[in-house]
Amino acid sequence: MAPKGSKYKRKHTVVQEEQIDVESEIAEKPYMAVLYHDEGYVDDFYDLSVEDAGRAYEILLKLAADVSKNRTDAVRAKRKLNDILSASGFHVARHDGNYLHKQELMIIRMDFYGTIDRLKSGLRERELSSYYLYLLSHPLQKRPKVAEYDFQSAPSWKLFSRFHSFRHIEKNLKAYLVKHKIDPQILQLMTPRDFSDLVVQSFQKNPYEQKVTFEKEISVRNEFVRELASQQGEQMADMLLKQGLDERYVYSMINMMRRYGKYNSANLVITELHFTPKVLADLKKAKIDCKNFKVGEPIPQVLIDSLIDSEQGDLLAARDEKGHKLKGEDFPSFDVHHKYAVSDAGDLKSVAYANYKENLCLVRSDIHSLFIHRCDKAKQQGDAKSYSKRLEFIDPNTVFVIGFKEDERLQYDFHKGKRTKRQVMDDKYIVNYEACMKELALNQAAYDRRHNKRVFDADRELQRYKSHRKANKQRKMLIKKELLR
Repeated sequence: MAPKGSKYKRKHTVVQEEQIDVESEIAEKPYMAVLYHDEGYVDDFYDLSVEDAGRAYEILLKLAADVSKNRTDAVRAKRKLNDILSASGFHVARHDGNYLHKQELMIIRMDFYGTIDRLKSGLRERELSSYYLYLLSHPLQKRPKVAEYDFQSAPSWKLFSRFHSFRHIEKNLKAYLVKHKIDPQILQLMTPRDFSDLVVQSFQKNPYEQKVTFEKEISVRNEFVRELASQQGEQMADMLLKQGLDERYVYSMINMMRRYGKYNSANLVITELHFTPKVLADLKKAKIDCKNFKVGEPIPQVLIDSLIDSEQGDLLAARDEKGHKLKGEDFPSFDVHHKYAVSDAGDLKSVAYANYKENLCLVRSDIHSLFIHRCDKAKQQGDAKSYSKRLEFIDPNTVFVIGFKEDERLQYDFHKGKRTKRQVMDDKYIVNYEACMKELALNQAAYDRRHNKRVFDADRELQRYKSHRKANKQRKMLIKKELLR
C-alpha cells in the first residue's frame, strides 16, 4: 500500500527532517557548520574554539584531497579552505626543496634554543667520530697555548661560526681544550656532532645535566619575545583583554615576556594588580613592610618584579572568588614559530637568517599545533629534509597571533627593512656545507696517512666483494666450458 499524501508533501517532509538532523549535528559538533553551510562559513569558522577550528580544517583538508568519489565536494572544500586561510592571514606555500642536511638543522636549532641535548648513554661511540673520542681521551703531556687552537680553519666549526651565539662562545671552548691538554689538531678532524658535544662538555654544570645551556645572556627565541613585548606590549595586552581573558593573567604574562622573554604559561606566576586583604596579610607574615599600602591601591611594579626575582611571587598571587590561586596552565600559552621553515633555510643567503627576529612569530600554542602545522608536508632525501607544503603568513611582518580574525594578528617590522650589525657580520661567515664536509674528509684522510691508520670503508669493501664474485663466476664458466670440450 502506497504512503498517504502527495509526493511533494512527502519530499518536503524528508527535507525538513534532514534539516533538523543537520542543525542537531551542528549543535553537538559546531565545527560541522563550516562543512554544511555554503555561505557564511568564514564567520562560522571565526566562532569556533581553536580545537574545533582545527577539526574543521582537518576535515576540509581531507575532503579537498579526495577527488575519487565526489569531485564536487572536493572543489567546494578547496574553495572554503582558500577563503578561510586567506581570512585568517595565511596562504599555502609550496617549495621545490633546497634540502638541508640534518647536521645543519641541528646547528640552527641549537642557536635558536640556546641549549644542546646531551647524547644519551651508549650513543657517544655511534654519534661521535673516532678521531674526537681518541684525542679527547689521550691528552698531551704539555698544556698547549690558546693561540694554537685555530677554530677559523676547522671545517665543521665554520658551520657553527655563521651564528653570533657560537662565535660568542669560542673563548669558552678554547679554555676547555687548553685546560684538558687536548691536541689542537683535533679541531681539523671534528664533525659538527663532535663540536656540539664539545659545547656540552664546556658548559655543563654537572655530568648528569641532560639539556645544557650555552647561551651566555639570552637565547635567540627569548630575545625575540623580550623585544617584541618591550616594543608592542600594550597592543598585545589590549588584544588579549578583548578576548575576555583575566587582566591579571594578561599583565602578568606580558610582564614575564618583557622581562625574561619567556612565554610558557606553566611557568607563569599570576599576581594581583591591586592590594587585597589577603596580599597585605601575606606580606606582613613575610615581614615585608606594607604599612604604607592600602586595599585597592595598585601594587607597584617594582614590588612585583622584586618579589618574583626573589621567588616570592606567590605572596602577590592572584586568586579567584573562592580564594584559590589562579594557575598559569589554565590560561593560553605561546610558541615561537618560524615564519620561514628551518628546513628550507638553504634557500636563504645565510642559514643564520632563519633565526632572525623578522622570521619569528609568537603564536598561541594551540593555534600553532592544531592549525598552522596541520597541512605540513615534508620531503626527505637521504639525510636532508625540506618542506614541500606548509602554511605561511600573507603579511610577512606578522609577529603575534592569538586567533583567526584580523584584529587578533599583530604586525611589526623590527628593523624597517634595514640591515643590522649582526647581519653584516653574519654575511662575512657564509660557507657551504658540502664544501666544509669535503675539506673535513680530506683532513681526516691526511691524518690517517700520517698515522698509517687503516680505515674501514664499507662501500670500497662491497665493491671489491662484487668484483671478486664476478671474476670467480667468470672463472667457473671458463672451466666448465673447458671440461665440456
